[in-house]
Amino acid sequence: GGVPCRARAENFVRRRRLPPRRRGSRALRRRGGGAMIQANKGSVLTDFHKTALDIRYKELQYFLGVFSRMSSISGLLAGFASSAMMLSVPRWENPWLVVAFLIFTGSAFGMNLLVILIATLCCLWGPGKALRGNDSLHLHETIDILERQQQMAMRFFVMGLFSYFISSIMVTWLFFDNVGAMLATILVTLFLFLLVRQSLVIRRAFITSQPFTTGYIRGNPVRSTPPIGTMTE
Repeated sequence: GGVPCRARAENFVRRRRLPPRRRGSRALRRRGGGAMIQANKGSVLTDFHKTALDIRYKELQYFLGVFSRMSSISGLLAGFASSAMMLSVPRWENPWLVVAFLIFTGSAFGMNLLVILIATLCCLWGPGKALRGNDSLHLHETIDILERQQQMAMRFFVMGLFSYFISSIMVTWLFFDNVGAMLATILVTLFLFLLVRQSLVIRRAFITSQPFTTGYIRGNPVRSTPPIGTMTE
């Protein structure tokens, strides 16, 4: 009678010890699953921030391309304006007309030189600040600066182009008779009107009243993975 009682007691003790082991294995599995979820979360955040930085890098390339084209066109117009300033004006012409010609020609030359200067400095120093900065904030600051400078350069470009057209009209009144000057003035004014009209049409087609969105993501894109200590909690 003592042996069966002892066997029953051992079986009872064994059954009492099994649930804690099972609970421990479940806790280990839960901890391992939490670590895997945190690792997947860190991988998703890393890919997300890399994509955001790629978008911002494309914005940087866009502004650099805009500055490159503006500097090329402004250099061409500045060359035309400098050639016009070297013309020998007849002394018997109206001095006020000569003064107006020199003012508009000098304005066209100076405005286009400003565009070239802004574009050149932005293309030289902008990528360096964006790529060699301490963190991604330098990239965001560089794009904001380039956007503001691009708007300023566009204003100078428009004023320089307008001054160049006025200077071209003044040249016709200095070197041609009244009939030829009037005909050239009408033609240049017509083309200036068409230029302004076409510019407004293209601007309305591409630029809306609402501000454009950017690829700036708030947060720290460098610290995209959680610390090691938090992955096993």
